[in-house]
Amino acid sequence: METGDGVLAWRMLRLVGEYREAWARRAAAGPPPALEPGPFRIRVQTEADMEAARFELLAWEDPHDADGPAAPFWRQEGMPEGFVHPGAPLPAELVGEGAAIEGLRLLCGDLVVRIEWRGAAVQIRILDAARFPDDCGIAVMHGFGLRMPHPMRRMVDFWNAAERPSPRKGRERRAGNSRRNGC
Repeated sequence: METGDGVLAWRMLRLVGEYREAWARRAAAGPPPALEPGPFRIRVQTEADMEAARFELLAWEDPHDADGPAAPFWRQEGMPEGFVHPGAPLPAELVGEGAAIEGLRLLCGDLVVRIEWRGAAVQIRILDAARFPDDCGIAVMHGFGLRMPHPMRRMVDFWNAAERPSPRKGRERRAGNSRRNGC
């Protein structure tokens, strides 16, 4: 998925019979993916997840889970890059503002962090990331390569730095434009 509304696209993909059948085959084939320790849920990508790429996903997501994420981990061009930073908002602070955070450790070692807030989702890619420390947050790189000059303390600051319009209550916004899965 290069651009577009990832939340709306996920609503549609969940209804596609071909995806639902592929998910059922994958779910019957083995246990769910492993988790790695961290301050938020971080799934570990598996070889089986590579098959989800035909649906433009980085990993399988259960289409039947009504309480699941608003959007899956999409393969995206131009995904905003971030880095672990001790002065950035902690995941707990973002969750306190109503955000939901989940990570996906890619087979190449990068970490994709999906942050959902007010019905919208954004993905941040942290290159060659080690284990995510409990006492650090995520800072975002600008498109022109500079780090944010100061830590962001409000969810709206983070959202705007991730190059997304701040979602308003009751309205969904674009999930974003991000870079391909290629590691």
